[in-house]
Amino acid sequence: MVSSNNTLRSLRLISCALALVSMVACSSDDSSEPAADAGGEGGASGESGEGGTSGTGTDGGSGEGGTSGEGGDGGAVDPNAIVAEDMTWTWVDFDDSFCRDGSTAGISVSLNSASDKVMIFMQGGGACFDAFTCGTNPANADAQKGEITTGVFNRANEANPVADWNFVVIPYCTGDVHLGTNEEGMVDDVAGVQKFVGRKNIEAYLKRIVPTFRDASQVLLTGVSAGGFGAAANMEVVQEAFGDIPVTAIDDSGPPMSSEFLATCLQEKWRTTWGFDGSILKDCGEDCPDPNDYSIPYSIHVANKFPDHMGGLIETTSDAIISGFYGFGTNDCMGSFFTPIPPATFEMGLLDYRERIVELDANLGTYYIAGSGHTQLSMNTFFGIEVGGVLLVDWFRDIVEGTAAAHVGP
Repeated sequence: MVSSNNTLRSLRLISCALALVSMVACSSDDSSEPAADAGGEGGASGESGEGGTSGTGTDGGSGEGGTSGEGGDGGAVDPNAIVAEDMTWTWVDFDDSFCRDGSTAGISVSLNSASDKVMIFMQGGGACFDAFTCGTNPANADAQKGEITTGVFNRANEANPVADWNFVVIPYCTGDVHLGTNEEGMVDDVAGVQKFVGRKNIEAYLKRIVPTFRDASQVLLTGVSAGGFGAAANMEVVQEAFGDIPVTAIDDSGPPMSSEFLATCLQEKWRTTWGFDGSILKDCGEDCPDPNDYSIPYSIHVANKFPDHMGGLIETTSDAIISGFYGFGTNDCMGSFFTPIPPATFEMGLLDYRERIVELDANLGTYYIAGSGHTQLSMNTFFGIEVGGVLLVDWFRDIVEGTAAAHVGP
């Protein structure tokens, strides 16, 4: 089962629950060392044998990229491509992306010009739809610009399937599980306009991420908690942006559930507060006929649209954070984080999702861990978790490499 760090992780979970950093970064061991700043005027990039995703110099903001040299394939590098030093964490400002407090956002990158594969990782960290939740969700990206060296970002661990990949980290400061399109959001008892623009930010980032990795052979889209929800529900727009380059999506602790377990009144609250009509429901179209019941229909929509794509869901059977998050829908949305979905009901929701996926798509796997922990990918315990004789890292590797999408656990 889960490694011997259970006690420490349980203590950390309690701390997370009390703080309701519910959708997740609180469970990671990320370093707080600041990344190199990539703002200001872009420098000139050097020659690049693969068309130029690497080079030296600093990268400009979202408006102006560095002046690029000629790529090794004979073509000029797109001026929107991000230029940063290899194996160094670099923060890239985007003046057309915003956090919910109105401050500008950006992304962190750690590039490796020797690799043609890229992992796009979406951070977690709560949600914002009432005074309580907004009070625990980061309203800006100030604390999310440091390097990350744990879990799937651990380049030194030989067991890590993505150790030598290019890393792109999307911070979470919009409170909308990376899906909002509401620039004038209002929340009762929360002062000021809230910019719920997670999806709009993704679209802005892709305008530079895609040119940076135009010669990529594979893209892994993943994230934890709020970022897990975001990875699953932004897969379609990311795949369309990358065209023929295959995108694999792995969702850690952002489980889709049917309205039997995830109340339609809560789905409606998220839709109207965050602006899902302009993102997930727009993507889903006729496959989501009820605008207040989209969690499972959207999952089915994506599975049907991309049947050859590998993907998976990682979750614990009674995740204390997500059970509390879904608890806001109990008692006709009179509930709260402290009226969580009961553990047995939460597990039933996970099994219901698995049953639907098994019938629909052999390329989507599930890895369920008994217990109430929250998120796995960004912690070094990721490498030691084992269920039914299958290491989580091996299940993850099989999906990333396209060899299997197994169903593991209860």
